[in-house]
Amino acid sequence: MKNNRLTKMRNSDHADLIIVPGHVADPDMGMLLPHTALFIHKGRIARIQTDFHTAQVPLGPKVVSLPELTILPAFIDCHVHVALDGVDFAAAVERWSDVDAWLEQVKLTLEHSLDSGLATIRDGGDNGKVGLRTKKLIEKRELDGPRIIACGQGIGKTGKYGSFLGPGISNVVEACQLIDALKEQGVDWLKILVSGIVSFKNYGKIGAVQFTQTELNRITEHAHDLGLPVMAHASSDEAVRLGIKAGVDTMEHGYFVSAKSLADMAEKEIPWVPTVVPVANQLKVHGHLNHSQESLEIIKRTYELQLEKIEEAQSLGVALGIGTDAGAGGVVHGYDYFRELELFAQAGLSPSEVLKAATSTAAQICGLQEELGSIEVGKKALLIGVKGNPFQDLNVLQNIEFLLY
Repeated sequence: MKNNRLTKMRNSDHADLIIVPGHVADPDMGMLLPHTALFIHKGRIARIQTDFHTAQVPLGPKVVSLPELTILPAFIDCHVHVALDGVDFAAAVERWSDVDAWLEQVKLTLEHSLDSGLATIRDGGDNGKVGLRTKKLIEKRELDGPRIIACGQGIGKTGKYGSFLGPGISNVVEACQLIDALKEQGVDWLKILVSGIVSFKNYGKIGAVQFTQTELNRITEHAHDLGLPVMAHASSDEAVRLGIKAGVDTMEHGYFVSAKSLADMAEKEIPWVPTVVPVANQLKVHGHLNHSQESLEIIKRTYELQLEKIEEAQSLGVALGIGTDAGAGGVVHGYDYFRELELFAQAGLSPSEVLKAATSTAAQICGLQEELGSIEVGKKALLIGVKGNPFQDLNVLQNIEFLLY
């Protein structure tokens, strides 16, 4: 599944670069800019020159001429699990106790992510802390891959859903102790498991909530006191409502979310990462081997309702981000990213709205809007190149031909 047409360049390998593409795409404006050159110094965009012609190229910097490509901000996946491969859950978990084994799989995961245009991913944690360990190896340049925003482990109740995401806690005191430890270990975010997961056997059934409002309030407050934003695994409207009242920073999944909750999220500026593809992908060929016909109908109804909710959220002004939950059953890192983009388009979003969810809004969701997500002077030069106009045809995004990361 390697992308042999892709040219990959690391910013850190070049002090100065000039990127000269056919067009520069601005997802926030929904337009292409011709005759535009990007001057990059020490990994950041130093100058954007319009009405640029190749005769104006100065001596010294490396010039990357891409006349057939459209350049746009590199993609961000707001929700992944580096420690899982999306193929064999039990085998992935078994690898966590063997450094060589999980490293071998992680290298493939990171390669697949880069090949798909991902320069940044937010990892939702695992009980082996593979995602956090991988983040540190990339930062030390011992592994090659996208930047990882790491949660380390998830905070959930012992005996409830999520034992593979974290050690489990019995009370708020234990939760705060775990948060303190994760902060010390260098996590960027905190992941709280507010609910269980959506059922594929009973339509509308969700695993029970794990915390009372008082408990969730205290845990969220403690995380915020330590400077850790909170992503809330909330797979029911009841869980979403708990998260809203607790002041979490992003809402993940949100199946069967109500119009009231979406309106409150818009008012309180809580972004939503709907993760449609883990459900929709169950309808692929392999899904038919794992699910009864009745379950397949329930799965179809569930993800189609999620698309309706995405359209409603967009109309209400909820900030929407692309997150695949990669590593979940049936979701392959990187390669299913475009599938999530397709599903957002099926929900009724325009190509420019889908691209914003993948770039500038995703950067905002991850708390990185000052650094990346758009092509602006001062921001990191994380870029992808494709042939064609993504504002007219999202399909061009399936074939990434250039990546600067």
